Amino acid sequence: MLKKVIALIKVIATKFAIAFFFASLFFCIFYFVFKDDIDLIFGLASKITVEVNEASDIPLTFDSVKMRLAKYPNYGTVWAHIIIPDIDVDIKVYQGDNLELIKYGAGHFIGSYFPGEGGTIVIDAHNSVYHFGKLPELEIGAQIIIDADYGEFTYEITSTNILKADELNVMPIQDDAEILMLYTCYPTSGFGYKYRRYVVYAKLVEANYEE
Repeated sequence: MLKKVIALIKVIATKFAIAFFFASLFFCIFYFVFKDDIDLIFGLASKITVEVNEASDIPLTFDSVKMRLAKYPNYGTVWAHIIIPDIDVDIKVYQGDNLELIKYGAGHFIGSYFPGEGGTIVIDAHNSVYHFGKLPELEIGAQIIIDADYGEFTYEITSTNILKADELNVMPIQDDAEILMLYTCYPTSGFGYKYRRYVVYAKLVEANYEE
């Protein structure tokens, strides 16, 4: 009797294993075949959600004497667009970078500076092709534009790096040079949690403040 039970358990376990294997295989094939379509669907859904639920933009002004914003945006507020011509990116920048906010665009790390303030600016986004998924395609010298409420700032890529996710927890925020730091999950293809981050560093080359 015991042998029959053990044999039955083995048969059931084998069937489950086979079913799991084929289900996983189907999911992988489906994802890789329809990855761009999936990204497009989520991108469109995100835009619709933002239009309905997004907090009102807060006009920002810059104090040219103190070289600081006169007023800072509330958490969750859109205060700029980030434009990367070489990879056809033009997305909103939100104040804050939790997972909910970066569904809709890029997120600004609150512990970092704003454009024009002379320190490190940290912005991240998902690795969707409509967000930062094409960062690895950028070459040294490529331009990144931040079109903020109070002016337009142009940066030029100086270097790139691949870091472990936990290394970003000790990001050096410097106040002696204006460096824009963008990052996203790496590799940018595939699915599941990524343990590395692709990082782009760029220096400020032009600043045009609004009067």
